[in-house]
Amino acid sequence: MKKTSYKNTQFVLIGMAFLSVAGLTGCSKVELSESTVTLELGEELSDNVADYLENSDKKVLSSAELDLSAVDESKVGSYSAKISYNNKDYPFTVNVIDTTAPECEATDYLYIQPGTVKVDDLIRNIKDASETSSGIVSCEKKNDLAACVYTEMLKEKAAINFILPYDDSDYQDSIELTEEGCYAVTAQVKDSEGNFTNVTTDIYVDGTAPELVENLMHLDVDASSINVDDIDTDDAEKIADMLHELPNFTDAEWAVASDAFCQDNKISYKFEQKSFNLQKENPIEVLNVHCTVEDHAGNANEADYEVTVTYIGLDAAALIEKMGLILQTSDDTSKGEKSGNVNVAGKKQTGEYKGNDTVNDLGMTDAEFAEMFDSMTPEEREAFIISLGEGDQANDTKEPGYYNSDYAQQVFAMVNQERANNGLAALTWDSSMTSYSDRRAKEITTDFSHNSAGGEMNVGENIAKGAISPDMVMDGWMRSDGHRANILNANYTKISVSCYYDGSTYYWVQNFAY
Repeated sequence: MKKTSYKNTQFVLIGMAFLSVAGLTGCSKVELSESTVTLELGEELSDNVADYLENSDKKVLSSAELDLSAVDESKVGSYSAKISYNNKDYPFTVNVIDTTAPECEATDYLYIQPGTVKVDDLIRNIKDASETSSGIVSCEKKNDLAACVYTEMLKEKAAINFILPYDDSDYQDSIELTEEGCYAVTAQVKDSEGNFTNVTTDIYVDGTAPELVENLMHLDVDASSINVDDIDTDDAEKIADMLHELPNFTDAEWAVASDAFCQDNKISYKFEQKSFNLQKENPIEVLNVHCTVEDHAGNANEADYEVTVTYIGLDAAALIEKMGLILQTSDDTSKGEKSGNVNVAGKKQTGEYKGNDTVNDLGMTDAEFAEMFDSMTPEEREAFIISLGEGDQANDTKEPGYYNSDYAQQVFAMVNQERANNGLAALTWDSSMTSYSDRRAKEITTDFSHNSAGGEMNVGENIAKGAISPDMVMDGWMRSDGHRANILNANYTKISVSCYYDGSTYYWVQNFAY
C-alpha cells in the first residue's frame, strides 16, 4: 500500500489511553492523539499527519512523516502505523472493523400468479463493503385473497429490520406459492462479518382470470359526413371500408371485466368483419369482436362477441339507386383478413352463384332474385326500389310504436328449438308476463339497460336493439354467454317475448320465469 495516498478521508478515533511523547529537539513535542485509530470498513484513513497529533507546532507538522503503508483498508483487521520525527518513530494501531448492515433495494409488494418466488424478486442492488449472501428465510400465509383489498395492496411498503438473525443454512434461493392468498415472505442479506438486513414483503397470489361480459350488442355510427355523390365505386368492399373508417372502435366499451380481487384489468380488442350489408334503410355491418382481458398478475381471459354496427345518416337508398345494385360483402373465414367475397344480390362479381336457397321476403331464392334484378332496365330497377319503399310504409310492422307480435312468436319458437337441440324441455308462453315484457321493450328505447327490470316480478331477462329480424336477434343472443345461459337455463319453465319498433329501430325483450 502506498504511503499517504488517501484523499477526502474520514477516520474514527476511539478513546484509548492518552499518549504524550517529548520531542528530541528544543521544546517541540510529538503527541499522538490516540494510540489506536478505528476505521469502519469502506471508509478511508486521513493522509494528513495533523489528524493524528495533539497540539503539535508548525515545526513538527512540517517535518513529521506519516506511514500507513501496512494498513489494508479493504479488509477487517488490526494494522501497525507510525509517525516519524527527528529519526524517532511514534507507532500507533489502526483497527479496521465492519459494523454496518448491508443496504439493498426492497420490493414493496408482489402480485403474481401461483408459482415460484425468487430471492431476487424481493431484494436487489445489494451494497456492502464486504462479501454478502442472501436468501429467503421465512414464509407465512396472512390471509385468503378474498379477505384482501386491492387498493390497500398498492399502498404497501416492505418492512425492513435488523432484529432477528438467521443461519445461512436457513437460506433458500426460491419458494413455491401454489395457493391463492396473501403471504408475508422475509428475505435476509448478510455480510461476512455477520451484519444483516431483513426485508419482509407481502406477496399476493392470484390464479383466477377476470370474467368478461358483453357490454355492447349494437352500435350506431353517424355516416352523414359521407356524400353519396362523392362515391364513385360500385365495389361493396370499398364502400364497407369507407364506412368502417368512421367509428373509433377502440373507444367503444365492447365488454366489461369483473375480478374478485384485481380492480385494474386491461381489456384489448381485435375486430374482424363478418359481413356488411348495404340495404335500403341503413348499412349494417356485423363485426366479430375478440376481447382479451388480463389482470396485473398475468391471468388472462378472452371471448368473442358478435356486434351489429348500423351506419345512420347515409342515403343508402340513393346510393343503391345510383349504382343500380344491391350489394353485400361477407367473410367466409372465421379469422384472418377483414374482407371476404363480394356478392351482388347473392351473385359473385365473376357471375358464379354464391347465394343460398333460403326464400326471402319476396318469395324468391337469392339466385332467383339476382336473375330477376339483372334482367331489369335502369327504369325498372328504380320503380322496383320505390315499390319496396312503399311496401315498407304500408307494412304495419314498420309503423312507429308498433308491437310486432309475429316477430315475438318467431323468437319464442326459436328459443324452444334451441332448448330442444340441447336436450331441454320447452318453455310455455306466459300471457300474464306479456304486458310486462311489452312495457320493458318500450322502456329500453330510452334506457337500454336492466335498471328497471324485474320490479315486483322475479324474472330473468335478455334485451337487444337494432337487430332487424328474429333470426338476427337470436343469433346475437346465442353467441353471448350470458344471454345464451338464460335461454338454456334448465330451471326456467315460462317465457314471454316482446318486439317493439319505434320507427327506426327494433327493440327486443325476453323474460323468463320459473
